[in-house]
This record gives sequence, C-alpha cells and structure tokens, in this order.
Amino acid sequence: MTPVAVGRARAVERRVQGAQSRLSDVTLRGGKKLAIELGGSILPTPTLTRTTTGSSRVKLTVFDPKLRLLRGSLLGKRFEADLDGLGFRYMGLSKKGLNLSLTLEDRLVARLREFTGPKQVYARRNTPQEVTRAEFACLSLVREALPDVEIVCPELHVQQPIASSADGARAHEAARDRRERGLGATKGLTVKGNEAEPEQIEAGERALRTAASYDAPEAVQVALIAALMEESEMGELSRNWLQIEPESVSGFKGNPNALEEAVVGFLKGYESTSTGALAYYRAHPGAEPYEIAQAVQRSGAGASTNGEGNYGPRVEESRAWVEAFDGAGAGEADEIKKPRLWKVGKNEDYWEAIQRLAKEVNWRAFFVGNRFFFIDEYELARGVVRLAISIDDDPEDPNYISPANVDFDYNVNKPVTEVTIKVPVNQWQPPPGSVVTLEGYGPASIGFGDAPLRRGQQIGLSSNRNAATGEGRARYIVTSISVPLTEDPASREATIKLTKPTAPLPEPASETRSVADSDSGAVGGAGEEKAQELHDWLERQIGKPYIWGAVGPKGYDCSGYVSAGLMEVDLLDERLTTSGFTSWGEAGEGELITVHDKAGTGDPHTEHVVIEVLGDIFECGGISGGVGKPNYSAAELAEFSTKRHPKGY
Repeated sequence: MTPVAVGRARAVERRVQGAQSRLSDVTLRGGKKLAIELGGSILPTPTLTRTTTGSSRVKLTVFDPKLRLLRGSLLGKRFEADLDGLGFRYMGLSKKGLNLSLTLEDRLVARLREFTGPKQVYARRNTPQEVTRAEFACLSLVREALPDVEIVCPELHVQQPIASSADGARAHEAARDRRERGLGATKGLTVKGNEAEPEQIEAGERALRTAASYDAPEAVQVALIAALMEESEMGELSRNWLQIEPESVSGFKGNPNALEEAVVGFLKGYESTSTGALAYYRAHPGAEPYEIAQAVQRSGAGASTNGEGNYGPRVEESRAWVEAFDGAGAGEADEIKKPRLWKVGKNEDYWEAIQRLAKEVNWRAFFVGNRFFFIDEYELARGVVRLAISIDDDPEDPNYISPANVDFDYNVNKPVTEVTIKVPVNQWQPPPGSVVTLEGYGPASIGFGDAPLRRGQQIGLSSNRNAATGEGRARYIVTSISVPLTEDPASREATIKLTKPTAPLPEPASETRSVADSDSGAVGGAGEEKAQELHDWLERQIGKPYIWGAVGPKGYDCSGYVSAGLMEVDLLDERLTTSGFTSWGEAGEGELITVHDKAGTGDPHTEHVVIEVLGDIFECGGISGGVGKPNYSAAELAEFSTKRHPKGY
C-alpha cells in the first residue's frame, strides 16, 4: 500500500475521522458521555458509517429490559453529540421487543432537514440571472441553511492562476481536501525510462497543477512535462527546472529555480518578446508536443528536427503523466443542459431535494467534515490518488493490505464495479470520496477505470495498462467506510466499499412542460385513447412472473414488459433493454406516458425500468416481484434518474 507522497521521502499520514473511536468517545453537549447516559446494555456492534451516497450515521442498539430509557426524557427529544470532531444528531429509534435501535445522523444533514419547501427558482437562459442545478443546490439551499460550510463543487469554482511557489503550495493542499485532480500515490510513472521518485512525482504534480490553472490544453501539458524531463529530469539534474539561462533569456523576470515561476514562463513566454506555449498552440493547434517544447525552449539540440530528436522521445512518457494527473479512468462528461425550473417540493426538505437533484444527473451530494460536496463521479475519480494498492506490495510494509482482504464479484459479461476491503481500523487512511487504485487484481484492474478516452480519441490500450495482459491500475472511489465503535481493539476492523465511477447523465427535460408545448397532436383525442389502450393491456398482465430476458406472453423481465406494452400499441418497433430506454423517445416526463429508467449502475440488482401511464405505475420485478402496479413514493421514483416519453405523449 502506497500512501500519498509529498517531498523527499516524506509520506503524509492522513486519518479518517472517527475510524479509531469508541462508543465511549461519543460526547453530548455539556461534556456528558452518551454511553453513560444511556445506561442499559449496549449490544454489539455499534457502528459508524461515513458515505458518499447519503448521510453519515452512528447506529447502536440498547437492551432496555425495564424500558427505563424508553420512558425517560433523553430519547424523547432531540440531542446532539460529537465524535472525533464530527457532529451528529439523534434522529429517532426503532423498538423491537426490549431492544431500542438508535440512529444518530450527520448534524449538518439534520440541519438541512429542518428547512422545507415549497421553494423554486427559474433558470433564465443567457441572462445574468441564470441559475444552474449546482448553484441552486449549493447556494440557494446549502448556503441558506449552513452559511459557514465550505462548498466543493467544480461548477462553482473559478480557478485562480498559480504564479508562485506559495500559490502552488496552497493549491496543492486544497486539491487534496477538495478531491481535485493530481498525481498523489500514482504508480507506474517514469522519467527517461526510470521509475519516478517521490520528489519527481511531486514536481510533476506542481507543474501540471500550474498549467491547469491557465487552462493549458493537453498538448501543452505534454510538452511541458517533456521539457522538464529533458532539461532537468524533473529536478534531478538541476533545480533550474527548464534551463533558463541569463545569457539566452535575459528578460526573464521570474526565478528559474522556483518551479511554478519557471512553468509560468514556459506557458506565457520567458520574455515579453518571446513566444509561450499557450500562444504557440493557439497559432498552431495541430502542433505536436515536441514542436511546442522546441518553440518555447529554442533548444540547439532540437533545432534540426524541430524538437523531435530531443523532446520527441519523451512525448508518450509525458502523456502518461498528463493522463494520470487528469484522472486516468474518469471518462468524459457529456455537456449538461440547464432546465427551466429548480424546486423543493411542498412536502420535501432541503436534504431530500439536494439528493434528488444529484440523482437526476447521477451526481453525488455528501459531507466530509465541514465540507459539502456536490460533484459527479467522473470528477471525483479525477482526484488525487490517495492510495495505490498492488497485489505485489511488500508484506513487510506496516500498511500492507493482504490480497485476502480485497473482495469482489466478477461476471464475464460485466466489468467489476464494486470492491470490498476489510482492514484494521488504524490501517485505513483515505476518507470518503477519495481515489484508490487497484493493480494486479485481474478483472478488478481491467476496463473502465483505466485512462479516459478524450473526445476524438480511438479505443485502445492507454499508458496505464499492460499491453500483454490488458490489466491496469483501475480507479475506484471510496464510497463508504464502516467501523465498529467497540472497546475491544481485537474486533476493530473497518469495512470499506470502493466503486467504479459512473457517467453523469444529461439534464432531464424541464418538468414545467405544458400540453401546449407538444408538437404532436397525440395529447388529447386519439393520443388519450392509445394511452388508455396501453394502460388496459398492462393491467391484463398483472400477476405474471418475472422471467429474465422474457417478453411474454408467460412472463417478462422489467424491460421486456415495458417493451411488450409499447409494441402492443405501436409505440415501439423492437424490444429494448433497460439501457436502451435511456435514449428512446424524447427526454423528460410525458403528459400521458412516461418511462422511468434506472440504468448505468452496472448492477443487475439495481438497474430497473418502469412505465407510468395515465398516472399509474406498472412494472415487472422490482418491489412487485412479478408484474404489478406498485405504489412508488416520490422519493423512490426520483431514484429513476432518466425520464423518457413517446413524442407527443
């Protein structure tokens, strides 16, 4: 296991708040201990779970044989507690027999639940009043309820250009706290064919972060790393990082021994009369990275080949650095369109609304300490690698994670999307939302999770994969950490869930569409008759069993049932899968017919599709088991992040 490396031979040890705590550490306001106040017999095992998929919680069960606690004042009112700098609020209990199961929820989430709708904001396009989904969730809701919380949302951040080493140091720390891009504990990077040392990785990360702050395109970033390798071997040969000599660059006003200042000179030009990499690339958008490096460095060794002879051999090696920094395995998000209306429903609280807003586009909304994250998984996966796990790690390493503790399921038809790790609580460092890589674990280290395909790039092996085996260093997100709050150190084992990132979804159509907006005559008249015909057919199938892959007449699976109904009334030509319905018809809810789709998870147990006709939901499988007419709540229906409808319906 490789911790984050910063500087020469120095590892930054970071811990997960609460991971090494005990129930006796949970303290009420005023200093009283919760365990003492509860009295009674606390049953095994109280747990703390921190997650990116909802709210962090403390759960415990108390045996209350005389129901003293139940009749007492403590459990009948709201109280707050602290644990290792984390705040929680008592939210209620479940009584079964003489056992009372208590739940304490993240205090910040509990405060958001105190604010309720209705609330709505119109997003006026192309005007100064335009409001995005992220702005509504973060600024209209979170900022109103929690004015002191730090908000981490890439859509809201305006990156400040890095000009000095001090700027770089601040950006370096902020990147880790905000789960931003970086190199961190990335493995497999080389400098002129030799494995990169920790100080070289640190230098590369600082250089690329500086370039990113100026929105440098990929070719310029590759040229920068190639120049750093060739001129100084990333500082190993010389701290004059880019060989900026006074006799040849007399007008350079920066410090050539300060990495960030040297990089800014490379990007913008060392002198007022010289060409920087950014300007050269704008003038020559098809330039190779070695040509960009030569234009800026004006190297005598590369003059005869326009840089191909000296910087050219470093290009593919440098590209691996840029891929790793940009988040190998993160993927490319689709352009997101803004709907016309954001709202909190009449009976919805702010936290429920925020979770719905996130799920509609497959984003994540969660708290880590006093930071609120509203972010898509691809962006999370581009973050600094906090931990690189390899099956070949040294067993003598005190932080070694045995392959026996890394578990996953693999089906030849689907990639591995989830990994479970169990380790002693004092061994795990990355907090929720962090990036972890797996190397050498066969199918768990293959496929989606290697280097991202950029627009226009063809599918193929990236620099993050072994050409012989196809295996790479797959990126995972730490989605939950569950630890027992027991007193016995021998039983203190953390359970960590890692998941592959899934793609963000395009914005669904506005929910404010009216009948008059329809460009088809289907709504009303013949359209209502066809919808009623579909409704009647779906009802006639109720009671038939779930059969995987079937499209009737004896049984169906979820997509087979929806497909068969739509084909019955000539609204569909051929059977579609759950994923196929995500692009079928038109986006958004229809007036008469809506297909609600939950696809893209990669898990057959969570992917599902249902159809709503004239206000009734029909499904096969799901909560109905077979074909049925279930009663989904608004919150449950919101989990179906894609809404589609036949044109005009």
